[in-house]
Amino acid sequence: MASARKRLVRGSSSVAKKPAIRSCRKEALRPRQTAGTGRSAEELDPGSNCASTPRSLKICCPSGGALTAQVGGKESPEVTATQDRRKVGANAEVWCRAREILESEGLVILRGLIPHRVVSAARKRLLQELAEAGALREDTPLEEARVSAGCLESKIAMPSLLRRLDLQALPQVVAVLEHASLFNATSRLMQAKEVVTTAYKWLRAVPPGTFTGPHMDRAYVGDGRRLTAWIPFGKVEAGEKALGSLCWIPGSHRDPSVIERYKDYRRAGTDGERSGWLAADPGALELPPSCSWRSADFAPGDVAVFGMDLLHTTVPNGTDSFRISCDTRWQPLGDPPPAEVVVGPWRRSRSRKSL
Repeated sequence: MASARKRLVRGSSSVAKKPAIRSCRKEALRPRQTAGTGRSAEELDPGSNCASTPRSLKICCPSGGALTAQVGGKESPEVTATQDRRKVGANAEVWCRAREILESEGLVILRGLIPHRVVSAARKRLLQELAEAGALREDTPLEEARVSAGCLESKIAMPSLLRRLDLQALPQVVAVLEHASLFNATSRLMQAKEVVTTAYKWLRAVPPGTFTGPHMDRAYVGDGRRLTAWIPFGKVEAGEKALGSLCWIPGSHRDPSVIERYKDYRRAGTDGERSGWLAADPGALELPPSCSWRSADFAPGDVAVFGMDLLHTTVPNGTDSFRISCDTRWQPLGDPPPAEVVVGPWRRSRSRKSL
């Protein structure tokens, strides 16, 4: 037990040229239709979490400022990532639409990309590790991921998963983070014959009150034709009393005012975390007038994919549970590794050797 606790608290927790985008058929661009389904957003199964009723979100931040964001609705940048091989035409339309969204929004949410059961198995395995380390309450169900009194009272250090290479290598976790659908999705989005992903994964157990400040991923993994896939291990809703969802500035990757303001923003410092933040928290960030925040609810299996220049953040975890999530990075096979940033080896699909 003691050795397990010691391993978990090692390290600190944190958290190009764009490819040409082929234009889609007009019917794929109808604003309230979810690509690949042929049905309007309102007709979808509510469990799919697609295009929920729009709402405004206001999150108070530690700086005293607040983040106000729009959540859901017809502008939500998402597609249903069907994997039905019998519907070749529909699948092609989905990925065409996804590329259009990624180009314009800077981010696309791929609903149901990874099977729910695969994500649930990985979540359960990670929570078992947290429980063994004394980080979870023993009087509540494991699935709730409720933080133990020992952690909240600083008698037990809050766990960090960022340095836990052994947990990243667990079969259940690899099954999520290197699922075949992720290789397929990122290759289609970048229109690359084959893609690779970093062997290292940015795996996190985010405790109450914590978050990752506003930043662009180029500060951590460099410029270039590269994508981040943000993967929550469980349901994450956007809200002040929720786990702390992903928020972003739509179109910030190509907004002239954002580009000019942050043209010298390139590298995080040696801590590899807070030195890359553009403000102490999202409520303290001064945005150009053209900018506003957007957020979304996520179901198990949903994945958000975005590029290196998107301005984004997470908001404080407003619950008494851990939020389990992971960032993975992807780029076309054969593209040069990021300059001046060491991210370790890149890996092809699990059936092939590391590069």
